[in-house]
Amino acid sequence: MRAMLCRPDRCLAPALVAGLLLAPPVGAGPLPTRNENPLLAPFGVPNVLPARLPTAGSDEAGLTLNWSNSITVETAGDASFHMDAEAQEWRLDWTHAFTDRVAVRAELPWRRLGGGSLDSAIEQWHDLWGLPNGDRDKVPRNDLRIEYGEGSRTLLQVADDTSGLGDVPLSVGYQLAADDQRAVAAWLTLKAPTGQASDLSGSGALDVALSVAAEWQFLEHWQWFGQADLTWLGDGDVLAARQRHGVGSAMTGLTWNAWRGLDLTVQLDANSSVFDAPTHVAGDAIVLGFGGSYRTAGGWRFDLGFGEDLTVDAAPDFTIVFGARRGF
Repeated sequence: MRAMLCRPDRCLAPALVAGLLLAPPVGAGPLPTRNENPLLAPFGVPNVLPARLPTAGSDEAGLTLNWSNSITVETAGDASFHMDAEAQEWRLDWTHAFTDRVAVRAELPWRRLGGGSLDSAIEQWHDLWGLPNGDRDKVPRNDLRIEYGEGSRTLLQVADDTSGLGDVPLSVGYQLAADDQRAVAAWLTLKAPTGQASDLSGSGALDVALSVAAEWQFLEHWQWFGQADLTWLGDGDVLAARQRHGVGSAMTGLTWNAWRGLDLTVQLDANSSVFDAPTHVAGDAIVLGFGGSYRTAGGWRFDLGFGEDLTVDAAPDFTIVFGARRGF
């Protein structure tokens, strides 16, 4: 009996489809985003960190784009704050596990700050869902102006489009516990002042953060995740007279494995204020994130998500998140 062989041009497509459909039902996690306020981003508040470290000797790499748009016009006493900006942050991260319990994670952020192009689309999005447009009717579209003043003094002003390397974080993680359903890891992060405070790509200071990340697969298709952070901020150059030295932040959410490798996620990110100011200059914030991830049998994970500010003026009005990640 002759063996039946499949021609490559006829077998390739079915093989790819089968690989996608047979992706494992576990391995979900939070969307790779946080509060993308242009005045919070320069500081060392940690991004999403894994609760489950890679196996000893293995690596994991990811590339993420957070594209956010912020508009706030506010006065309080003799203080005035104007935020009209669009930020794009590309972030490349690499994690290497030395043992089953110890891993190192390096991140390389590249930030662009400008007037952008999303204003009209965001207004239409808000109209579609019946959401308020806030201060958007008070400012021209696709403009860049970040300014904070007290009385006759201007303490912060950014008016020119900029792009460049941001402050670089390096993290060391320790696996506190892990089994098939649960994982907990502690992380120590040092953020080096490689960016520029003048264009908000960096804070101009060394920051240190301690984080605990956890995940729990409590049902076959449901996973809870969370992260808590305490960050010590060095003496920076962004609104130095108003900067605080301690910031708390937290993230929590749920992921539902809807079908094969498709996961749907909702999460909340919160942080305390970076500045002691009468206006919402990177103030206490809560951000709602929602979206999905798709995991392939080849080890890739692709993310698409959105963020909406639940505390108006303390976070971007809208954030789009794209991500790609793979273990090696």
